Amino acid sequence: MDIYERLHARFAAHPLGAPRNDKFLEILRILYTPEEAELALHIGFYPARAADIAEAAGLPEERVIELCESMADKGALYGFQAGEQRRYCLLPSAPGLFEFPLMVRQEALRLTPAERERLGRLWDEYYHEGWGHELAGSPTPPARVLPVSEAIPVDLHVFPFEEAAHYIRTARHVAVSDCPCRTSKPSCDAPVDVCLTLNYTARFLSERNAARLITPEEALAVLQRAEDAGLVHCATNTADRVDYICNCCPCCCDILGVMTRLHGVVARVESNFRAVVDEGTCIACGDCLERCPMEAITLGDVAVVDQERCIGCGLCATACPAEAIALERVAETPPPADYRELITRIGEEKGRLEVFAGHLHPS
Repeated sequence: MDIYERLHARFAAHPLGAPRNDKFLEILRILYTPEEAELALHIGFYPARAADIAEAAGLPEERVIELCESMADKGALYGFQAGEQRRYCLLPSAPGLFEFPLMVRQEALRLTPAERERLGRLWDEYYHEGWGHELAGSPTPPARVLPVSEAIPVDLHVFPFEEAAHYIRTARHVAVSDCPCRTSKPSCDAPVDVCLTLNYTARFLSERNAARLITPEEALAVLQRAEDAGLVHCATNTADRVDYICNCCPCCCDILGVMTRLHGVVARVESNFRAVVDEGTCIACGDCLERCPMEAITLGDVAVVDQERCIGCGLCATACPAEAIALERVAETPPPADYRELITRIGEEKGRLEVFAGHLHPS
């Protein structure tokens, strides 16, 4: 088994997965030199000190830091300074290995424009050849929809984990970058510079010139611009904090794509709400049909919402000139508390937790 086959097995062990496919092997060859791939075999999915990675790999610590910094600059490894120590860990296929290299500046990735375009096409082909189903192949989705706040009646209680603005106002850092989905496979004219990352992910990407740190007020303006363009807010499926708020279209983005481009798989990316129509107020103008990203609305004498397709994003309500549509609560289901709980739950559902535990630390 060559080095890239072995590295693939490491990514495949993660609960979010990386199915065996020649496209993924080519992606690994683009992102990692042979020497980097060899070192990556000794790096786990939990942040470890460079000294511990060096001991596991049998290399000088200085060389390990040099190689890890090269990989981190390309978005192929997560790295940060903790006190006097540099720490590094592997990224899952998504969010991480797909998005970050497509977000870093051209010179850091060290690819020609044609090679970068090739990387985006490979990810898209891989998505349709099994990776997309793998990402959503468990009852617990890795992402969820955050509804448009204006679509929720003022007398309806909203939990903090249901508000995009809450995560932005409480984040330690917020950064904006171009959407890797729309830049790698542009299928629409939706805004590109609306991808928000938060907390340590925002700091990491800004340090690697893959994102720009912004204020909470600027981030809220990005959310509004995304809503105006009919994009859906999707975030990490965790309660205490989120690493990203994507603003997704159904034609390019991989999060909504599991329900649109892949025509439905196990996990449903949705909120705790559904759209309802006040038949007495609806004027059957059809604006909501154009606005709905899931094509969940049909028009007769009044607009009718297919509750099986509705994801509770609220975009239809904000487009209604008669204010005849609003969101109503259908569940009070809290997401997993944090990322570790999310990944543990997905790993249990996929029967992959034991093998994943063997890849958490340097080996």
